[in-house]
Amino acid sequence: MSPKSTHDVFLSHSTKDKAVVRPLAERLRQDGLKVWFDEWVLKPGDSIPAKIEEGLEHSRVLVLCMSANAFGSDWAQLEAGTFRFRDPLNKDRRLILLRLDDSAIKGSIAQFPYIDWLPPDREQEYAKLLGNCQAGPMELPLQSSIRLKVGCCKNCPRRQHALGDFQFI
Repeated sequence: MSPKSTHDVFLSHSTKDKAVVRPLAERLRQDGLKVWFDEWVLKPGDSIPAKIEEGLEHSRVLVLCMSANAFGSDWAQLEAGTFRFRDPLNKDRRLILLRLDDSAIKGSIAQFPYIDWLPPDREQEYAKLLGNCQAGPMELPLQSSIRLKVGCCKNCPRRQHALGDFQFI
């Protein structure tokens, strides 16, 4: 975790998906990650938008839980947009998409790979999720990321970039 991060993972989800997301939050915590989960952080009298902003600001990984409920939620869209805005090069933070149901993925996030969190796949996919939440953006082994070579400027020392400069899983 970077010095400014107080949480490893921020779980962005719809309230309607709590029954699926709560056990995930508990398991990530049992596996040693510091998880920002609204039920554990928000207290009566807190400003919800301010606490979400603070949580996003101080989390290394945003796990965006995608479902029909989340796609209809302004909060989930706000959290995802805020996170990407804060670190557009994904150097210190990572966005991981977690698909909770068969809803069509629309908009700008449709271009990114995701982890299937459908009931038959959960146990198998958990190891992938945990590994990507534990590793820092530059700590992932090559086979755990998708790097796409795109045209680069002549004077750039990197000579290759990830599409959109996001770390893919």
